[in-house]
Amino acid sequence: MVTIKPKERLGRSLGFFETFAIGTGTMIGAGIFILPGIAISNAGPAAIISFILGGLISMVTAISLAELATGMPHAGGSYYFISRTMGAGFGAVIGLGSWLALLFKGSFALVGLADYFFVLFPIPILITAVVAGLLLLVINYYGSKNSATFQNFIVLFLLIILTVFIIKGFFILDNGKFTPFVPFGNSSIIATTGLIFISYLGIVELTAISEEVKEPSKNIPRALIASVGTVTLIYVGVMIVIAGTLTPEQSIFTNTPLVDVTVMIGSDIGKIMIIIAGLFATVSTANAAILSSSRFPFAMGRDKLMPEWFVDIHHRYDTPYRAILVTGIVMILLVLVFNVEQLARLGGTFNILIFVLINISVIILRYRSLEEYKPTFKDPFFPYTQIIGIVGSLILLPSMGTLPLVFTLGIVAFGGIWYKYYGADKAFPKYNLFDMLENNIHPVPVAADSKMKVLVPIANPEHELDLLQLADNIGDEIIGLNVIRIPNQTSLTAARDAFHANKNIMENILKEKFDDFPIIVGHKREYIIAFDHSVANSIIEQAEIENVDFIVIGWHEVNRLHPSMGNVANKVLALAKNNIVMLNGYFPKKIEKIIVAYNSKDNSRYGLILAKRLSKNTGAKIHILRVIKPNAEEEKKRKIRSELKQIIEDEKTQLISYEVKEHYSVESAILGSIGQDDLLIIGDSSQRFNISLLGMLPYNIAKRSNRPVLIVKGYKPLSREGISNVIMKKIMKIAHRKKEGQ
Repeated sequence: MVTIKPKERLGRSLGFFETFAIGTGTMIGAGIFILPGIAISNAGPAAIISFILGGLISMVTAISLAELATGMPHAGGSYYFISRTMGAGFGAVIGLGSWLALLFKGSFALVGLADYFFVLFPIPILITAVVAGLLLLVINYYGSKNSATFQNFIVLFLLIILTVFIIKGFFILDNGKFTPFVPFGNSSIIATTGLIFISYLGIVELTAISEEVKEPSKNIPRALIASVGTVTLIYVGVMIVIAGTLTPEQSIFTNTPLVDVTVMIGSDIGKIMIIIAGLFATVSTANAAILSSSRFPFAMGRDKLMPEWFVDIHHRYDTPYRAILVTGIVMILLVLVFNVEQLARLGGTFNILIFVLINISVIILRYRSLEEYKPTFKDPFFPYTQIIGIVGSLILLPSMGTLPLVFTLGIVAFGGIWYKYYGADKAFPKYNLFDMLENNIHPVPVAADSKMKVLVPIANPEHELDLLQLADNIGDEIIGLNVIRIPNQTSLTAARDAFHANKNIMENILKEKFDDFPIIVGHKREYIIAFDHSVANSIIEQAEIENVDFIVIGWHEVNRLHPSMGNVANKVLALAKNNIVMLNGYFPKKIEKIIVAYNSKDNSRYGLILAKRLSKNTGAKIHILRVIKPNAEEEKKRKIRSELKQIIEDEKTQLISYEVKEHYSVESAILGSIGQDDLLIIGDSSQRFNISLLGMLPYNIAKRSNRPVLIVKGYKPLSREGISNVIMKKIMKIAHRKKEGQ
């Protein structure tokens, strides 16, 4: 019996106000109750501008997030968006970083909560912070609906209290305190914006729970924009009041600036209400941080980037309870290690990087196709919104300080290492940023049953018959290309006229060979004569004009360390913008078995498609060979066998089989499997930035094999070869223009 893997889903229990409350609550919480004093001590009254800048950058990013969240409403928020746009490697880095950034913010809020509680009851701050963290952990463990209800009450209360605070504060403003407005220079404004940026982290937290939002296409954009707009107005109002009442010296020595201003207003009831509001605000921030950050390990667990242990949903409370437990415990531990300002900067720095990648993701997805991305909300100001978000965020990074920047780089390095050694073989999605930029996230765009167009350069009557036969067996439309190479000092037009006046015997022989070579019934043929100063350039150019699926060429040895550009095959390998099939040896008259060296990557998949076409026309059996290390994990071996078995079952024919061979040397295992009447097909290295034109494995096998070998090399625009293509094209155009000008 086949085991059916269950799908894990979260119930949609959060409406607009609950969603708005989570975003607003985490932004309007600890940041505005703790950071204003620190901000004014760093930038003076100009700290007001810092909050405006933070709000502007957050608003444009909120618009980008709205588009992403309605296009992909899943748990994980920024992690999910970035991983689906840039691949699992970026996902590992962002997932871990976002999780830790939110943990720092939650810890920051717990310390702020303890500071406000200390005004009423002089209990040690660390004890209060730890106890509060444990209580919030229990609340979130029992479900986001309970947590959201609690959040709604807090946010409503905060909005009322802070609005009253701003109105009353305006009546006691001292305009003289706004002068000088920028006492510490313009650079202090940017530096302070970076410090208070953690206050706006709520918009990332909000999208992290998008899978639990009712009617996400409507509620998520509204909640995002409303949250940032409301919070920015409140922040600016509070900052004007504090800057107009407290001096920079007073700001330095207080952890509760709003309480100090309320005392100046002269209202004892107001003081108590502000203290209660401060407690609620910090509780709100810490609560939202636990609720949202726990969804990152949950989402990463679903994508195999973290142990699946995190994915388990509580059978009674429908919460990712294990992810919540770990998140809450780590958050409490951080309280014991860092102070308030360190927590703010550490949490904010990685958040800036997230904002940059979020805006870049929208730009990529607008120009590249992703099947699951179908946003119901689209930014009407694209791409200006995203450009403002990217530039604004990057300007803040240098001002964050050494420790936060080192922390961020450390997370990037750790995330990359974690992905390489834990998730690379099993993580989802399987594509990466380069696949997305190439608009090629599907492994094999050419289907086995699609019409295939093949170009064959014809130059040698004795050898090219092999290439023609190969092309005939894999293609449905074969284009024979005869390139007449013209000396550089001779014009192409004059050479063509001379050719028609006195045709060369060799060209006639080549044309006759093409006309006479064995043709499979139904295949279309076309013969092209091209006049060019460069044979390789002509092959590349005609392949682009004809839009062929493959170029068929013969083997030419490559110097691995110093690839020679003087040989035609090397130039085609380096510069062609088409897939290539390279034949090493002669095409056999009789093929009993086609061996496909398979590793699940793009080029080996192309190789399997070509093997099926050859099998159909020659009657040869296909044998898929997969070589794995004997010490590989049993789970990996099981998955490999399962994949190969599925390929066989899908074909429903007796002509295809598979073998999983355990061997420490892939090269020896493949060479040892080739028989007398066999043809080997092997995909070239899938590495984009390889040092040579051919990968080491296919190169060595082709060089050592005494049987014919087909090397399949798919085109990758961002590969070393693709970059060379662009550069060489530019050089050739410049040279051509100079020549025309002479």
